[in-house]
Amino acid sequence: MRFFIYSRKSKFTGKGESVENQIQLAKSHIEQRFGSLDQHQIETFEDEGFSGKNLDRPEFQRMMSLARKKNCDYVVCYRLDRISRNVSDFSTLLEEFNHLKISFICIKEQFDTSTPMGRAMMYIASVFAQLERETIAERIRDNMMLLARTGRWLGGNTPLGFESVEVTHEIVDGKVKKSFKLKPIESELDLVRLIYKKYRELRSFTKLETYLLQNGFKTRQKKDFSTAAIKEILSNPVYCVADQTAYNYFQKMESDVCSDKSEFQFDGKHGIATYNRTTNEGKMQRKNPINEWIVTTGRHPGTISSAEWIEAQEIAKSNQPKKFSGRVQNSSSLLSGLLVCAKCGSFLRPRVNSNKRRDEHGNQTFSYLCDKKKKSKGMLCDLPNINGNQLDQIVCEEILQFDVEGSLIHQKLKSLQKQTKQGSSATQIALDSVKSQIQEKRAEIDHLIRILSQSEPSGKLYEYTSKKVEELDQEILKLKQEEFHLEKKVELVGGFDQQVDIIYDALKTFARTFETATTQEKRVFLRSIIEKIVWDGKEIHIFLFGEPEK
Repeated sequence: MRFFIYSRKSKFTGKGESVENQIQLAKSHIEQRFGSLDQHQIETFEDEGFSGKNLDRPEFQRMMSLARKKNCDYVVCYRLDRISRNVSDFSTLLEEFNHLKISFICIKEQFDTSTPMGRAMMYIASVFAQLERETIAERIRDNMMLLARTGRWLGGNTPLGFESVEVTHEIVDGKVKKSFKLKPIESELDLVRLIYKKYRELRSFTKLETYLLQNGFKTRQKKDFSTAAIKEILSNPVYCVADQTAYNYFQKMESDVCSDKSEFQFDGKHGIATYNRTTNEGKMQRKNPINEWIVTTGRHPGTISSAEWIEAQEIAKSNQPKKFSGRVQNSSSLLSGLLVCAKCGSFLRPRVNSNKRRDEHGNQTFSYLCDKKKKSKGMLCDLPNINGNQLDQIVCEEILQFDVEGSLIHQKLKSLQKQTKQGSSATQIALDSVKSQIQEKRAEIDHLIRILSQSEPSGKLYEYTSKKVEELDQEILKLKQEEFHLEKKVELVGGFDQQVDIIYDALKTFARTFETATTQEKRVFLRSIIEKIVWDGKEIHIFLFGEPEK
């Protein structure tokens, strides 16, 4: 019989019911009930770091894909909620298992859907599993509501304009617990005020991004402001003054406004504090809709008036995403994402030419334009544009010359191959030399130890020999460190050597299928062999993977 064992854990941790423990328990159960494991085919599927609230997990989906091919008799898991905590998902899953004639075994709850009673009990248990999840979620939200009433900062990356400072120590059950609040950084808040002011004037994220680029404004990390960074600042309620207008706005948006409007709550002086703005889903973070937020007054002062903050939200809402007519879709250009500006390091993006002409192949003509040049209106970069249709063709034609003696690409590959072989040989010689020195010094130590064993512990010979052994031991330690680095270098050079072989294989495939390949397939081929292409305004420089940049 063929068994699929499924294990899941929400967080990466070595504690509790790890995926390894779940698998071992499942194997023990199979062996006890169905006989020696050698008699059966067993395949394991492990999802670690994924929630059980839905079935969107990579290993679970792979298991189901194989199960649908009629390659399984039993699906075994340690506990019911390892599969799913959702009744609807679980019921649908059981129906599919029944249709596929696959029995489901849950060890902890001792359920087996190969029996009618097992199927009935499974449905009942799944109800309780979801009830437990909903109870936990409700408890978490209740805790958030309690924390919200304090207006404290719960941690994470502080928004532009603030730093986190400790304000109190509380003793809870004998344990010291720290409390934090946001402290203003006036120099950064001046920039935040400017961003809100200019946004209300320009009414466009793109225009605001251009303004910030042209005037040299940088983020806290000394980087150019991106549209995403600007949106986060303009949508973050932390800057909004907590007053009656803000209170009414969040009530209207159906947020959980955690305040009775008494004391300093929504007093027109403090800023807004929000909880549950985001949800972690595995390694990703999802922004929750505003009606799921918990809103209260923070301990920090407000920065932007509620009227201005709300106006910014209304402007953003009215500016629905529009198609950028000047941008070539991915299926129309080959080098987007590979082509880099030599002057500022930004990517060059494709842009349709306004004359709407088409080339000899019937494709609409376009140019590659430096992203920073476009966003700064030419103030921060003046790299000349380059004809996209011609550049795509030139690069492909050059790549196809890989096996033609004398072509630039052929010379590059030969040079790269020669460099990797020379580097590998020189590194291996150095490594062999170091290993030989280690052996010699170890032999010398062995000889000195024999002398020590025959010497008087208080004699000068013993003292000299002991000191010499220590010196040799330190020398060996340094040589071992050098040996480690050389071994890593040998592995790296060997990897480059393999990379050259991979590039050759990719090029051969590319040449055979080029005429019939789709634009997307050509893009994939180019990305498999080219690290980047640099345009300096006069010449194009193609860098293959593993090639040293000059």
